[in-house]
Parts: sequence; structure tokens; C-alpha cells
Amino acid sequence: MDTIEPEVKAEVREEISPDLTGPEAVARLNRDMQRNSLTPLWQIETNLMSRQPRTQTLPWLWKWSTLYDIAERAGALVPIERGGDRRAIALSNPGLEGRPFATPTLWTAVQWLNGHEVAPAHRHTAQAIRFIIEGNGSWSTVEGDRVFLERGDLVLTPPWLWHDHGSKSDERAIWLDGLDIPLNNYLDASFFEPYKGEAQAVTQALNGTVLKYGVGQMRPAWEKRSVEYSPIFTYKWTDTERALDNLAQVASSPYDDIALEYTNPHTGGPVMPAFSAWIQMLRPGIHTQAHRQVGSSVYHVFEGSGETIINGVSFRWEKGDFFVVPSWAWHEHHNLGGNERAILFSLHDTPLLLALNKYREESYQLNNGHQEITGTFQPV
Repeated sequence: MDTIEPEVKAEVREEISPDLTGPEAVARLNRDMQRNSLTPLWQIETNLMSRQPRTQTLPWLWKWSTLYDIAERAGALVPIERGGDRRAIALSNPGLEGRPFATPTLWTAVQWLNGHEVAPAHRHTAQAIRFIIEGNGSWSTVEGDRVFLERGDLVLTPPWLWHDHGSKSDERAIWLDGLDIPLNNYLDASFFEPYKGEAQAVTQALNGTVLKYGVGQMRPAWEKRSVEYSPIFTYKWTDTERALDNLAQVASSPYDDIALEYTNPHTGGPVMPAFSAWIQMLRPGIHTQAHRQVGSSVYHVFEGSGETIINGVSFRWEKGDFFVVPSWAWHEHHNLGGNERAILFSLHDTPLLLALNKYREESYQLNNGHQEITGTFQPV
């Protein structure tokens, strides 16, 4: 039975009411959540779910003159052996707080191989490609299939396949490395294993996958479709250049001019599940229209000179340079090389965004599709 008088009950309510709803009660609630590893959504919602992407990635440009000088010095000073494995210099985006990544999903590096060197064999769960920038006479072996390489060739290293690179030439080789290391590490999915020897035994005919699948539209009738990864480990520049020239005769994009995506010929899908690789030709005088997309991109200037305008800032580039376009950034390309074509190789994390149903794009509607230039990028 309740023996407390009504007036006493009222006094009790007055004493505890401020403690339940006042500033001290709110402060105690916040302390208790912090102490128990809890976070209130009502305090962080605007930052957690922004109205549009707010990437840390900065639009940036790395000059080839600087990259080449540093890579050449590394070639003279840094040995390639099992301890170091690769002489690769990563593009570190200044917006990513010191992490060695070009964008939040893409690792891109310049790798230098001296003549007659071998970069030891290994395998990893990261998805990887290499694009040959300079130097003939180098080779790449993937799962026993060795292909000799030339400038402009694209080489695939699907996850968890043995691979090594080497040279039989007196000439150094330089290539672009592209991997999904940031994504791989974010997902806690990184595995790495060194090979028992320096290089694999070559178990297939030289240039085997190029001979079997180089045409791209066909496969040996007795083989099943390769769905997990492309059956072609090397896409040769001579075939790529011919495809660009053929496309230029019949079609173009208002945003990218003559652009081709390297694909798995058995599925039509991207060469890697986490990112795609493009080759792109800007014909003389072409100035594309601006657009923006969810997803980040890294570009390498294979030939020519021009500018890419990113969020109103002109990034002037020439042969060898690298630049980054962040997610949801307005961008357009302009060939400034007179009568010369410009060729851009690029990596895009679009397949990842499409797989997760998060991709979107938008065209720039003002000024006939061209941004107003508000400044010119100066690399520091």
C-alpha cells in the first residue's frame, strides 16, 4: 500500500525533475555514451550524411620532370631485392592526411626497373595493373605466362596470381602501377605472399595469352569463359592505338572525346572488379564539355599537352604528367597541343560505385557546358 502523502510526492517530483531534463542530465548522458563507446546520431547527422560528397581528396598534378628525376635517383640508390621487392614511388594526395594514396580507393605509383633487373615474384589480394610508360625489352610473367612489353602496353595482375617483372635489356623500364590497396586495406582483406624463388618458371609459350586472345572477340572453343578476371593479361599498344583511330572515324563523347575502356572480352565488364582502365584521345583543338561523377580518377598523360579544368581551376599538363580528379568534381579536358593529338591513360573506381548502386553523374549546364576558369594550379 502507498503510504506517502500526495504533497510529499509532489516534493519528490520537484527534486528529481531538474536532474532528468536539465543541462547536467544531458551532460551526464553524453559522458555515459562516450564511456560506453556510443555516439549520438543527433550530434553528427549533418557530417555523417552530407547533402553531397565532401571528399578529402584534392585535385592535384604531379609533373613528369620531378617524377622522372626522383625515380632515376631511386634507381641508382635503392636496390631491388627480396627485402624491398619493388622500386615504386606512390602518388600521395596532399588531402589524404599523409596516406600514400592518390585517392581514397586508388593507389598509383611510378615504378623504375633498371636494365637486367628482376622485381621478385609474389602474389597479393590487391587488384593490380601496370601501364608501360617508357622502355622496351622488359617482361611480365603472370602464372607462368611471360609477355615482352613495349611502351603503351597494359598488363593485368588479377588478385592472388603469381607475378614478377624483369628486363633482358640494357635500357631501364618505367611503368605506372595501379592497385586498389586503399580499398583492400579498408576492408581488412590484405594478404601477401612472396614466391619461393626470385622469378617463376615460364610454363607457357612466350606471349601466350596475347596469341590466344589478342583479337579479343574469340576464345579457344574448348575453354570456358573467364568470368572472374580477363583471360588477356597484356593489352598491346598497337591494338589499342588502332582501336582509338577506328573509333575516331565513327563516334565521340562530348565529355571525353575518343575514349575506350579496356574490358574483359569474355564478359564485356571492366578489367578489375574494383576499378576500370581507360585510354583516351583528345583530337587537336578539342575542348570537351564539363561534367561530374561520383567516383575518383587518376590520369597519366601518355602523349601531348593540354589542360583539365577541375572545379574552375586549370591544371596544365604535358607528356608524362599525372593528375587526380576527385569524386563529384566538375571537370573538362582541352587539347592545347596545336595540331597534335593528346593521349590520356586513366584509372576510375566506377565499377565499385556501380556494384554498390552509388554511382551518379551530372552535366554542367551553364556557359555551353564550360566552366569559368578562376585560377591555374601551381604544384608546390
